[in-house]
Amino acid sequence: MRNPLSGVKRRYTHLVRFRHIMGVLIKYGFEEVAGLFARRLKIGLGSKSLPTAKMRDLAQTSPAKRVRLALQDLGPTFVKMGQLLSTRPDLVSESYIKELELLQDSVAPEKIENIRNHIKKHLGAYPEDIFESFDPVPIAAASIAQVHRARTKDGQEVVVKVRRPGIVKTLRTEMEIMTDLAVLLNNRIGDETFDPVRMVSEFTQAVTKEVDYANERRNQQRFANNFADDKTVHVPIVYEQYSNDGVLTMEYIDGIKPSQIERLKEVGLDPKFLAACGADFVLKQVFDHGFFHCDPHPGNFLVIADNVLVPLDFGQVGRLTKQDRMLLRYFILSIVGGDVSKLVTGLERSHVIDEETDLTELARDLEEILDTYANLPMKDIPFGEAISRTFEVIRRHRVQPPRDFTLMLKCLMTIETFATELDKDFQIIEHLKPYARKFSFEEIRPDTLFRQFRKASREAGEFAARFPEDAAAIVSKFRRGKFKIHVHHEHLEELEQTLDNSSNRIAFAVIIAALLIGSSMLVSEPGQILGLISLQTLGVLGYITAMIMGLWLVVTILRHRRY
Repeated sequence: MRNPLSGVKRRYTHLVRFRHIMGVLIKYGFEEVAGLFARRLKIGLGSKSLPTAKMRDLAQTSPAKRVRLALQDLGPTFVKMGQLLSTRPDLVSESYIKELELLQDSVAPEKIENIRNHIKKHLGAYPEDIFESFDPVPIAAASIAQVHRARTKDGQEVVVKVRRPGIVKTLRTEMEIMTDLAVLLNNRIGDETFDPVRMVSEFTQAVTKEVDYANERRNQQRFANNFADDKTVHVPIVYEQYSNDGVLTMEYIDGIKPSQIERLKEVGLDPKFLAACGADFVLKQVFDHGFFHCDPHPGNFLVIADNVLVPLDFGQVGRLTKQDRMLLRYFILSIVGGDVSKLVTGLERSHVIDEETDLTELARDLEEILDTYANLPMKDIPFGEAISRTFEVIRRHRVQPPRDFTLMLKCLMTIETFATELDKDFQIIEHLKPYARKFSFEEIRPDTLFRQFRKASREAGEFAARFPEDAAAIVSKFRRGKFKIHVHHEHLEELEQTLDNSSNRIAFAVIIAALLIGSSMLVSEPGQILGLISLQTLGVLGYITAMIMGLWLVVTILRHRRY
Protein backbone atom coordinates (compact mmCIF):
# COMPACT_ATOMS: atom_id res chain seq x y z
CA MET A 1 0.00 0.00 0.00
CA ARG A 2 1.33 3.41 -0.94
CA ASN A 3 2.29 5.63 1.97
CA PRO A 4 -0.12 8.65 1.94
CA LEU A 5 2.64 10.82 3.41
CA SER A 6 4.94 10.15 0.43
CA GLY A 7 2.86 12.41 -1.83
CA VAL A 8 2.97 15.22 0.73
CA LYS A 9 6.73 14.81 1.13
CA ARG A 10 7.22 14.81 -2.64
CA ARG A 11 5.13 17.98 -3.00
CA TYR A 12 7.08 19.70 -0.24
CA THR A 13 10.41 18.70 -1.83
CA HIS A 14 9.26 20.08 -5.18
CA LEU A 15 8.08 23.36 -3.65
CA VAL A 16 11.43 23.89 -1.92
CA ARG A 17 13.25 23.23 -5.18
CA PHE A 18 10.85 25.47 -7.10
CA ARG A 19 11.60 28.36 -4.74
CA HIS A 20 15.33 27.82 -5.19
CA ILE A 21 14.94 27.83 -8.99
CA MET A 22 12.90 31.05 -8.84
CA GLY A 23 15.60 32.64 -6.67
CA VAL A 24 18.34 31.72 -9.16
CA LEU A 25 16.29 33.08 -12.07
CA ILE A 26 15.87 36.39 -10.25
CA LYS A 27 19.58 36.44 -9.37
CA TYR A 28 20.50 36.37 -13.06
CA GLY A 29 17.92 38.87 -14.25
CA PHE A 30 15.11 36.58 -15.38
CA GLU A 31 12.56 38.12 -13.02
CA GLU A 32 9.73 37.99 -15.56
CA VAL A 33 10.16 34.24 -16.06
CA ALA A 34 10.44 33.67 -12.30
CA GLY A 35 7.28 35.70 -11.74
CA LEU A 36 5.43 33.67 -14.37
CA PHE A 37 6.36 30.39 -12.74
CA ALA A 38 5.62 31.73 -9.26
CA ARG A 39 2.10 32.86 -10.25
CA ARG A 40 1.27 29.59 -11.99
CA LEU A 41 2.65 27.50 -9.12
CA LYS A 42 1.21 29.83 -6.47
CA ILE A 43 4.60 30.25 -4.84
CA GLY A 44 5.41 33.43 -2.97
CA LEU A 45 8.73 35.07 -3.80
CA GLY A 46 8.60 37.58 -0.97
CA SER A 47 10.34 40.87 -1.66
CA LYS A 48 13.20 39.42 -3.69
CA SER A 49 14.58 41.90 -6.18
CA LEU A 50 17.94 42.78 -7.65
CA PRO A 51 19.97 45.66 -6.25
CA THR A 52 20.63 48.50 -8.68
CA ALA A 53 24.35 47.71 -9.00
CA LYS A 54 23.60 44.09 -9.81
CA MET A 55 21.06 45.14 -12.43
CA ARG A 56 23.69 47.33 -14.11
CA ASP A 57 26.15 44.42 -14.19
CA LEU A 58 23.56 42.10 -15.70
CA ALA A 59 22.64 44.67 -18.35
CA GLN A 60 26.22 44.36 -19.65
CA THR A 61 26.08 40.55 -19.68
CA SER A 62 24.59 38.69 -22.64
CA PRO A 63 21.41 36.62 -22.04
CA ALA A 64 23.28 33.50 -23.21
CA LYS A 65 25.97 33.94 -20.55
CA ARG A 66 23.35 34.58 -17.87
CA VAL A 67 21.60 31.35 -18.86
CA ARG A 68 24.89 29.46 -18.49
CA LEU A 69 25.59 30.97 -15.08
CA ALA A 70 22.05 30.19 -13.92
CA LEU A 71 22.36 26.55 -15.02
CA GLN A 72 25.65 26.24 -13.12
CA ASP A 73 23.98 27.57 -9.97
CA LEU A 74 21.04 25.20 -10.35
CA GLY A 75 23.27 22.16 -10.07
CA PRO A 76 24.40 19.02 -11.92
CA THR A 77 21.07 18.08 -13.55
CA PHE A 78 20.61 21.52 -15.11
CA VAL A 79 24.28 21.57 -16.14
CA LYS A 80 23.77 18.25 -17.88
CA MET A 81 20.72 19.60 -19.70
CA GLY A 82 22.71 22.64 -20.82
CA GLN A 83 25.45 20.38 -22.15
CA LEU A 84 22.94 18.32 -24.11
CA LEU A 85 21.31 21.48 -25.49
CA SER A 86 24.74 22.58 -26.73
CA THR A 87 24.55 19.66 -29.18
CA ARG A 88 21.20 20.80 -30.61
CA PRO A 89 21.67 23.74 -33.01
CA ASP A 90 18.18 23.04 -34.35
CA LEU A 91 16.73 24.13 -30.99
CA VAL A 92 18.99 26.94 -29.77
CA SER A 93 20.99 29.62 -31.56
CA GLU A 94 24.76 29.62 -32.02
CA SER A 95 25.36 32.30 -29.36
CA TYR A 96 23.71 30.09 -26.73
CA ILE A 97 25.51 26.98 -27.95
CA LYS A 98 28.92 28.64 -27.52
CA GLU A 99 28.07 29.55 -23.92
CA LEU A 100 26.53 26.16 -23.09
CA GLU A 101 29.66 24.43 -24.37
CA LEU A 102 31.55 26.15 -21.54
CA LEU A 103 29.54 24.36 -18.85
CA GLN A 104 31.82 22.24 -16.67
CA ASP A 105 30.50 19.00 -15.23
CA SER A 106 32.94 18.76 -12.33
CA VAL A 107 31.95 18.30 -8.69
CA ALA A 108 33.55 17.21 -5.42
CA PRO A 109 34.25 13.45 -5.21
CA GLU A 110 31.81 11.17 -3.39
CA LYS A 111 32.96 9.78 -0.05
CA ILE A 112 34.90 6.56 -0.56
CA GLU A 113 32.70 4.71 1.95
CA ASN A 114 29.64 5.47 -0.20
CA ILE A 115 31.50 4.26 -3.30
CA ARG A 116 32.51 1.02 -1.54
CA ASN A 117 28.91 0.36 -0.50
CA HIS A 118 27.66 1.09 -4.01
CA ILE A 119 30.13 -1.39 -5.53
CA LYS A 120 29.14 -4.03 -2.97
CA LYS A 121 25.47 -3.47 -3.80
CA HIS A 122 26.05 -3.93 -7.54
CA LEU A 123 28.93 -6.42 -7.72
CA GLY A 124 28.26 -8.37 -4.51
CA ALA A 125 31.48 -7.53 -2.66
CA TYR A 126 33.63 -4.58 -1.60
CA PRO A 127 36.23 -3.39 -4.15
CA GLU A 128 39.18 -4.60 -2.05
CA ASP A 129 37.68 -8.10 -2.19
CA ILE A 130 37.07 -7.97 -5.96
CA PHE A 131 40.30 -6.33 -7.13
CA GLU A 132 43.92 -6.84 -6.22
CA SER A 133 44.13 -3.06 -5.68
CA PHE A 134 41.63 -0.20 -5.79
CA ASP A 135 42.69 3.46 -5.56
CA PRO A 136 40.30 5.31 -3.19
CA VAL A 137 41.21 8.66 -4.80
CA PRO A 138 39.29 9.09 -8.07
CA ILE A 139 41.10 10.16 -11.23
CA ALA A 140 37.97 12.03 -12.37
CA ALA A 141 34.71 13.09 -10.72
CA ALA A 142 31.56 14.37 -12.43
CA SER A 143 27.93 14.86 -11.46
CA ILE A 144 26.79 11.40 -12.50
CA ALA A 145 29.86 9.25 -11.85
CA GLN A 146 33.47 9.13 -10.77
CA VAL A 147 36.34 6.98 -12.01
CA HIS A 148 38.88 4.99 -9.95
CA ARG A 149 41.97 3.09 -11.03
CA ALA A 150 42.23 -0.57 -10.06
CA ARG A 151 44.08 -3.78 -10.86
CA THR A 152 42.34 -7.11 -11.35
CA LYS A 153 43.60 -10.22 -9.58
CA ASP A 154 45.05 -11.48 -12.87
CA GLY A 155 47.12 -8.29 -13.18
CA GLN A 156 45.06 -6.25 -15.67
CA GLU A 157 45.15 -2.45 -15.20
CA VAL A 158 41.58 -1.15 -15.31
CA VAL A 159 39.43 1.88 -14.51
CA VAL A 160 36.17 1.49 -12.61
CA LYS A 161 33.43 3.96 -13.49
CA VAL A 162 31.03 4.11 -10.54
CA ARG A 163 27.63 5.79 -10.68
CA ARG A 164 27.08 8.18 -7.77
CA PRO A 165 24.83 6.64 -5.10
CA GLY A 166 21.34 8.15 -5.19
CA ILE A 167 21.92 10.02 -8.45
CA VAL A 168 19.11 8.15 -10.28
CA LYS A 169 16.54 9.26 -7.68
CA THR A 170 17.89 12.82 -7.71
CA LEU A 171 17.73 13.01 -11.50
CA ARG A 172 14.19 11.61 -11.51
CA THR A 173 13.02 14.32 -9.10
CA GLU A 174 14.80 17.08 -11.01
CA MET A 175 13.36 15.89 -14.32
CA GLU A 176 9.83 15.88 -12.86
CA ILE A 177 10.38 19.51 -11.82
CA MET A 178 11.76 20.38 -15.26
CA THR A 179 8.70 18.80 -16.90
CA ASP A 180 6.32 20.85 -14.72
CA LEU A 181 8.19 24.05 -15.60
CA ALA A 182 8.27 23.14 -19.30
CA VAL A 183 4.49 22.61 -19.35
CA LEU A 184 3.94 26.04 -17.77
CA LEU A 185 6.34 27.67 -20.22
CA ASN A 186 4.79 25.89 -23.19
CA ASN A 187 1.27 27.01 -22.24
CA ARG A 188 2.52 30.56 -21.90
CA ILE A 189 4.49 30.74 -25.13
CA GLY A 190 2.27 28.73 -27.46
CA ASP A 191 4.96 28.78 -30.15
CA GLU A 192 5.33 25.69 -32.35
CA THR A 193 8.94 26.56 -33.14
CA PHE A 194 9.95 26.32 -29.48
CA ASP A 195 8.64 23.30 -27.61
CA PRO A 196 10.12 23.12 -24.09
CA VAL A 197 8.11 19.98 -23.27
CA ARG A 198 9.71 18.12 -26.19
CA MET A 199 13.13 19.41 -25.17
CA VAL A 200 12.74 18.14 -21.59
CA SER A 201 11.33 14.82 -22.83
CA GLU A 202 14.37 14.27 -25.08
CA PHE A 203 16.67 15.30 -22.24
CA THR A 204 14.99 12.82 -19.91
CA GLN A 205 15.47 9.98 -22.40
CA ALA A 206 19.11 10.93 -22.97
CA VAL A 207 20.02 11.14 -19.27
CA THR A 208 18.15 7.92 -18.47
CA LYS A 209 20.37 6.14 -20.99
CA GLU A 210 23.52 7.88 -19.74
CA VAL A 211 23.10 6.67 -16.14
CA ASP A 212 22.51 3.10 -17.33
CA TYR A 213 25.99 1.61 -17.63
CA ALA A 214 24.64 -1.61 -19.12
CA ASN A 215 23.57 0.57 -22.07
CA GLU A 216 26.99 2.25 -22.25
CA ARG A 217 28.69 -1.16 -22.11
CA ARG A 218 26.64 -2.37 -25.11
CA ASN A 219 27.47 0.79 -27.04
CA GLN A 220 31.18 0.44 -26.32
CA GLN A 221 31.23 -3.19 -27.41
CA ARG A 222 29.43 -2.31 -30.63
CA PHE A 223 32.03 0.37 -31.39
CA ALA A 224 34.76 -2.18 -30.69
CA ASN A 225 33.20 -4.57 -33.24
CA ASN A 226 32.71 -1.82 -35.84
CA PHE A 227 36.38 -0.75 -35.65
CA ALA A 228 37.98 -4.13 -34.94
CA ASP A 229 39.89 -4.01 -38.26
CA ASP A 230 40.85 -0.32 -38.07
CA LYS A 231 44.49 0.05 -37.00
CA THR A 232 44.08 3.78 -36.25
CA VAL A 233 41.37 3.31 -33.57
CA HIS A 234 41.39 1.34 -30.33
CA VAL A 235 38.21 1.04 -28.24
CA PRO A 236 38.97 0.15 -24.58
CA ILE A 237 38.14 -3.44 -23.61
CA VAL A 238 35.14 -3.85 -21.30
CA TYR A 239 35.40 -6.36 -18.42
CA GLU A 240 31.86 -7.70 -18.21
CA GLN A 241 32.45 -9.69 -15.01
CA TYR A 242 33.03 -6.39 -13.17
CA SER A 243 30.23 -4.43 -14.88
CA ASN A 244 26.46 -3.95 -14.65
CA ASP A 245 23.97 -1.07 -14.77
CA GLY A 246 25.67 0.85 -11.93
CA VAL A 247 29.38 0.01 -12.46
CA LEU A 248 31.44 -0.10 -15.65
CA THR A 249 34.96 -1.56 -15.63
CA MET A 250 37.20 -1.18 -18.65
CA GLU A 251 40.80 -1.26 -19.78
CA TYR A 252 43.02 1.50 -18.42
CA ILE A 253 44.57 3.59 -21.19
CA ASP A 254 47.76 5.55 -20.51
CA GLY A 255 47.45 8.11 -23.28
CA ILE A 256 47.85 11.79 -24.15
CA LYS A 257 45.01 14.25 -24.68
CA PRO A 258 44.78 15.48 -28.31
CA SER A 259 44.79 19.05 -27.03
CA GLN A 260 48.38 18.56 -25.74
CA ILE A 261 49.90 19.16 -29.16
CA GLU A 262 53.46 19.90 -28.01
CA ARG A 263 53.45 16.75 -25.89
CA LEU A 264 52.28 14.72 -28.90
CA LYS A 265 55.19 16.04 -30.94
CA GLU A 266 57.69 15.36 -28.14
CA VAL A 267 56.87 11.64 -28.13
CA GLY A 268 56.96 11.38 -31.94
CA LEU A 269 53.22 11.46 -32.73
CA ASP A 270 51.86 13.27 -35.79
CA PRO A 271 49.04 15.83 -35.10
CA LYS A 272 48.18 16.15 -38.80
CA PHE A 273 47.77 12.41 -39.19
CA LEU A 274 45.67 12.31 -36.01
CA ALA A 275 43.42 15.06 -37.39
CA ALA A 276 42.70 12.94 -40.47
CA CYS A 277 42.20 9.83 -38.31
CA GLY A 278 39.69 11.65 -36.09
CA ALA A 279 37.68 12.88 -39.08
CA ASP A 280 37.67 9.47 -40.76
CA PHE A 281 36.69 7.83 -37.45
CA VAL A 282 33.52 9.96 -37.27
CA LEU A 283 32.72 9.81 -40.99
CA LYS A 284 32.87 6.00 -40.93
CA GLN A 285 30.46 5.97 -37.99
CA VAL A 286 28.00 8.21 -39.81
CA PHE A 287 28.19 6.95 -43.40
CA ASP A 288 29.16 3.30 -43.02
CA HIS A 289 27.64 2.24 -39.70
CA GLY A 290 24.80 4.69 -39.04
CA PHE A 291 25.81 4.49 -35.36
CA PHE A 292 27.87 7.35 -33.99
CA HIS A 293 29.40 8.96 -30.91
CA CYS A 294 27.37 12.10 -30.16
CA ASP A 295 30.15 14.26 -28.73
CA PRO A 296 33.58 13.63 -30.27
CA HIS A 297 35.31 16.61 -28.64
CA PRO A 298 39.03 16.39 -27.67
CA GLY A 299 38.20 15.57 -24.04
CA ASN A 300 36.65 12.29 -25.14
CA PHE A 301 39.83 10.99 -26.81
CA LEU A 302 43.26 9.79 -25.84
CA VAL A 303 46.21 9.17 -28.16
CA ILE A 304 48.57 6.22 -27.73
CA ALA A 305 51.64 4.93 -29.59
CA ASP A 306 51.61 4.59 -33.40
CA ASN A 307 49.13 7.49 -33.75
CA VAL A 308 46.19 5.43 -32.49
CA LEU A 309 43.07 7.25 -31.29
CA VAL A 310 41.24 5.93 -28.23
CA PRO A 311 37.61 7.16 -27.97
CA LEU A 312 36.05 7.42 -24.50
CA ASP A 313 32.58 7.83 -22.94
CA PHE A 314 29.94 5.98 -24.98
CA GLY A 315 26.91 6.95 -22.90
CA GLN A 316 25.38 9.11 -25.62
CA VAL A 317 25.20 7.69 -29.15
CA GLY A 318 23.06 8.38 -32.19
CA ARG A 319 21.45 6.04 -34.69
CA LEU A 320 20.54 7.00 -38.25
CA THR A 321 17.33 5.52 -39.64
CA LYS A 322 16.80 4.78 -43.33
CA GLN A 323 15.01 8.14 -43.61
CA ASP A 324 17.89 9.92 -41.85
CA ARG A 325 20.39 8.40 -44.28
CA MET A 326 18.29 9.48 -47.24
CA LEU A 327 18.19 13.05 -45.92
CA LEU A 328 21.95 12.91 -45.25
CA ARG A 329 22.57 11.86 -48.85
CA TYR A 330 20.64 14.87 -50.15
CA PHE A 331 22.39 17.14 -47.66
CA ILE A 332 25.92 16.13 -48.64
CA LEU A 333 25.16 16.19 -52.37
CA SER A 334 23.66 19.65 -51.94
CA ILE A 335 26.75 21.03 -50.16
CA VAL A 336 29.40 19.38 -52.31
CA GLY A 337 27.48 19.91 -55.55
CA GLY A 338 26.16 23.38 -54.75
CA ASP A 339 22.57 22.35 -55.54
CA VAL A 340 19.95 23.64 -53.07
CA SER A 341 17.08 21.82 -54.78
CA LYS A 342 18.45 18.47 -53.59
CA LEU A 343 18.32 19.57 -49.96
CA VAL A 344 14.80 21.00 -50.26
CA THR A 345 13.69 17.78 -51.98
CA GLY A 346 15.21 15.73 -49.16
CA LEU A 347 13.46 17.83 -46.51
CA GLU A 348 10.14 17.46 -48.33
CA ARG A 349 10.47 13.70 -48.68
CA SER A 350 11.38 13.41 -45.00
CA HIS A 351 8.14 15.21 -44.05
CA VAL A 352 9.92 17.61 -41.67
CA ILE A 353 8.68 20.87 -43.23
CA ASP A 354 5.84 22.73 -41.54
CA GLU A 355 2.67 23.25 -43.61
CA GLU A 356 3.09 27.03 -43.27
CA THR A 357 6.68 27.01 -44.53
CA ASP A 358 7.20 28.93 -47.76
CA LEU A 359 9.35 26.58 -49.85
CA THR A 360 10.35 29.38 -52.21
CA GLU A 361 11.67 31.49 -49.33
CA LEU A 362 13.37 28.45 -47.77
CA ALA A 363 15.14 27.64 -51.04
CA ARG A 364 16.12 31.32 -51.48
CA ASP A 365 17.70 31.50 -48.02
CA LEU A 366 19.58 28.24 -48.55
CA GLU A 367 20.71 29.44 -51.98
CA GLU A 368 22.09 32.58 -50.34
CA ILE A 369 24.27 30.42 -48.06
CA LEU A 370 25.64 28.46 -51.01
CA ASP A 371 26.25 31.65 -52.99
CA THR A 372 28.39 32.96 -50.13
CA TYR A 373 30.89 30.15 -50.74
CA ALA A 374 30.30 29.66 -54.48
CA ASN A 375 33.54 31.34 -55.58
CA LEU A 376 35.71 29.65 -52.98
CA PRO A 377 37.78 26.56 -53.76
CA MET A 378 36.19 23.47 -52.28
CA LYS A 379 38.97 23.09 -49.74
CA ASP A 380 38.39 26.64 -48.42
CA ILE A 381 34.68 26.25 -47.67
CA PRO A 382 34.19 26.54 -43.86
CA PHE A 383 32.02 23.48 -43.33
CA GLY A 384 31.11 24.22 -39.71
CA GLU A 385 30.12 27.81 -40.51
CA ALA A 386 27.96 26.66 -43.43
CA ILE A 387 26.20 24.09 -41.25
CA SER A 388 25.65 26.66 -38.50
CA ARG A 389 24.05 29.11 -40.94
CA THR A 390 21.92 26.30 -42.35
CA PHE A 391 20.56 25.58 -38.88
CA GLU A 392 19.62 29.26 -38.49
CA VAL A 393 17.58 29.03 -41.69
CA ILE A 394 16.03 25.75 -40.58
CA ARG A 395 14.87 27.26 -37.28
CA ARG A 396 13.52 30.39 -38.98
CA HIS A 397 11.45 28.38 -41.47
CA ARG A 398 10.00 25.99 -38.87
CA VAL A 399 11.78 22.93 -40.23
CA GLN A 400 12.17 20.17 -37.64
CA PRO A 401 14.79 17.63 -38.76
CA PRO A 402 15.00 14.27 -36.94
CA ARG A 403 16.81 14.45 -33.58
CA ASP A 404 19.61 12.02 -34.45
CA PHE A 405 20.11 13.67 -37.85
CA THR A 406 20.70 16.97 -36.03
CA LEU A 407 23.07 15.30 -33.57
CA MET A 408 24.96 13.84 -36.49
CA LEU A 409 25.48 17.25 -38.14
CA LYS A 410 26.61 18.71 -34.82
CA CYS A 411 28.96 15.73 -34.50
CA LEU A 412 30.51 16.61 -37.88
CA MET A 413 30.92 20.23 -36.78
CA THR A 414 32.62 19.11 -33.56
CA ILE A 415 35.06 16.77 -35.27
CA GLU A 416 36.00 19.54 -37.74
CA THR A 417 36.93 21.75 -34.77
CA PHE A 418 38.83 18.81 -33.22
CA ALA A 419 40.78 18.26 -36.44
CA THR A 420 41.58 21.91 -37.17
CA GLU A 421 43.06 22.29 -33.68
CA LEU A 422 45.53 19.54 -34.61
CA ASP A 423 46.04 20.68 -38.20
CA LYS A 424 45.29 24.28 -39.18
CA ASP A 425 45.19 23.28 -42.87
CA PHE A 426 42.66 20.49 -42.34
CA GLN A 427 39.58 20.62 -44.62
CA ILE A 428 36.74 18.22 -43.85
CA ILE A 429 35.20 18.82 -47.29
CA GLU A 430 38.07 16.83 -48.82
CA HIS A 431 37.16 13.89 -46.58
CA LEU A 432 33.48 14.21 -47.52
CA LYS A 433 34.14 14.06 -51.27
CA PRO A 434 34.52 10.26 -51.48
CA TYR A 435 31.15 9.81 -49.78
CA ALA A 436 29.54 12.37 -52.10
CA ARG A 437 30.92 10.48 -55.12
CA LYS A 438 29.59 7.26 -53.61
CA PHE A 439 26.13 8.80 -53.19
CA SER A 440 26.16 10.16 -56.76
CA PHE A 441 27.12 6.75 -58.12
CA GLU A 442 24.44 5.01 -56.08
CA GLU A 443 21.77 7.22 -57.67
CA ILE A 444 22.57 5.88 -61.17
CA ARG A 445 23.46 2.28 -60.31
CA PRO A 446 21.28 -0.21 -62.24
CA ASP A 447 20.14 -1.98 -59.08
CA THR A 448 19.11 1.38 -57.52
CA LEU A 449 17.19 2.39 -60.65
CA PHE A 450 15.57 -1.04 -60.83
CA ARG A 451 14.57 -0.78 -57.15
CA GLN A 452 13.01 2.64 -57.75
CA PHE A 453 11.24 1.37 -60.89
CA ARG A 454 9.92 -1.65 -59.03
CA LYS A 455 8.62 0.56 -56.24
CA ALA A 456 6.93 2.92 -58.71
CA SER A 457 5.39 -0.03 -60.58
CA ARG A 458 4.05 -1.52 -57.37
CA GLU A 459 2.49 1.78 -56.35
CA ALA A 460 0.99 2.24 -59.84
CA GLY A 461 -0.43 -1.29 -59.71
CA GLU A 462 -1.97 -0.63 -56.31
CA PHE A 463 -3.49 2.60 -57.62
CA ALA A 464 -4.95 0.82 -60.67
CA ALA A 465 -6.38 -1.95 -58.50
CA ARG A 466 -8.05 0.60 -56.21
CA PHE A 467 -9.34 2.81 -59.02
CA PRO A 468 -12.73 1.08 -59.65
CA GLU A 469 -13.41 0.99 -55.92
CA ASP A 470 -12.40 4.66 -55.47
CA ALA A 471 -14.49 5.72 -58.47
CA ALA A 472 -17.50 3.82 -57.11
CA ALA A 473 -17.01 5.55 -53.75
CA ILE A 474 -17.04 8.96 -55.48
CA VAL A 475 -20.27 8.14 -57.30
CA SER A 476 -21.81 6.83 -54.08
CA LYS A 477 -20.96 10.04 -52.23
CA PHE A 478 -22.52 12.10 -55.01
CA ARG A 479 -25.70 10.05 -54.76
CA ARG A 480 -25.89 10.58 -51.01
CA GLY A 481 -24.99 14.27 -51.32
CA LYS A 482 -21.91 13.85 -49.13
CA PHE A 483 -19.22 14.71 -51.65
CA LYS A 484 -17.17 17.66 -50.39
CA ILE A 485 -14.98 20.03 -52.37
CA HIS A 486 -12.27 21.98 -50.52
CA VAL A 487 -11.32 25.11 -52.46
CA HIS A 488 -8.39 27.40 -51.67
CA HIS A 489 -8.70 30.74 -53.48
CA GLU A 490 -6.30 33.64 -53.85
CA HIS A 491 -8.82 36.27 -55.00
CA LEU A 492 -12.50 36.40 -54.11
CA GLU A 493 -13.51 37.75 -57.54
CA GLU A 494 -12.18 34.55 -59.13
CA LEU A 495 -14.00 32.24 -56.75
CA GLU A 496 -17.13 31.77 -58.89
CA GLN A 497 -15.15 30.94 -62.03
CA THR A 498 -12.85 28.63 -60.05
CA LEU A 499 -15.80 26.72 -58.59
CA ASP A 500 -17.47 26.50 -62.01
CA ASN A 501 -14.34 25.09 -63.65
CA SER A 502 -13.76 22.69 -60.77
CA SER A 503 -17.33 21.37 -60.77
CA ASN A 504 -17.31 20.91 -64.57
CA ARG A 505 -14.08 18.91 -64.43
CA ILE A 506 -15.32 16.83 -61.52
CA ALA A 507 -18.55 16.15 -63.42
CA PHE A 508 -16.53 15.03 -66.46
CA ALA A 509 -14.33 12.87 -64.23
CA VAL A 510 -17.38 11.22 -62.65
CA ILE A 511 -18.96 10.60 -66.06
CA ILE A 512 -15.71 9.06 -67.31
CA ALA A 513 -15.53 6.87 -64.19
CA ALA A 514 -19.17 5.82 -64.67
CA LEU A 515 -18.52 4.99 -68.34
CA LEU A 516 -15.51 2.87 -67.39
CA ILE A 517 -17.43 0.98 -64.72
CA GLY A 518 -20.51 0.48 -66.96
CA SER A 519 -18.42 -0.59 -69.94
CA SER A 520 -16.52 -3.07 -67.78
CA MET A 521 -19.83 -4.67 -66.81
CA LEU A 522 -21.11 -4.78 -70.43
CA VAL A 523 -18.08 -6.35 -72.12
CA SER A 524 -18.43 -9.47 -69.99
CA GLU A 525 -22.16 -9.95 -70.82
CA PRO A 526 -23.53 -11.86 -73.88
CA GLY A 527 -26.61 -10.69 -75.81
CA GLN A 528 -27.87 -7.79 -77.90
CA ILE A 529 -29.98 -4.67 -77.52
CA LEU A 530 -33.09 -4.75 -79.79
CA GLY A 531 -31.20 -7.27 -81.94
CA LEU A 532 -29.11 -4.43 -83.38
CA ILE A 533 -25.92 -4.12 -81.33
CA SER A 534 -24.19 -6.53 -78.98
CA LEU A 535 -23.55 -5.65 -75.34
CA GLN A 536 -19.81 -6.24 -75.82
CA THR A 537 -19.74 -3.72 -78.70
CA LEU A 538 -21.62 -1.21 -76.57
CA GLY A 539 -19.04 -1.73 -73.81
CA VAL A 540 -16.16 -1.11 -76.24
CA LEU A 541 -17.89 2.07 -77.47
CA GLY A 542 -18.16 3.15 -73.84
CA TYR A 543 -14.42 2.63 -73.39
CA ILE A 544 -13.70 4.69 -76.53
CA THR A 545 -16.02 7.48 -75.39
CA ALA A 546 -14.40 7.55 -71.95
CA MET A 547 -10.95 7.71 -73.55
CA ILE A 548 -11.95 10.62 -75.83
CA MET A 549 -13.51 12.54 -72.94
CA GLY A 550 -10.49 11.84 -70.77
CA LEU A 551 -8.07 13.09 -73.43
CA TRP A 552 -10.19 16.20 -73.96
CA LEU A 553 -10.17 16.89 -70.24
CA VAL A 554 -6.38 16.47 -70.01
CA VAL A 555 -5.80 18.73 -73.05
CA THR A 556 -8.09 21.40 -71.56
CA ILE A 557 -6.26 21.32 -68.24
CA LEU A 558 -2.82 21.50 -69.89
CA ARG A 559 -3.89 24.30 -72.26
CA HIS A 560 -5.01 26.52 -69.41
CA ARG A 561 -2.15 25.33 -67.13
CA ARG A 562 -4.52 24.89 -64.21
CA TYR A 563 -3.42 21.71 -62.54
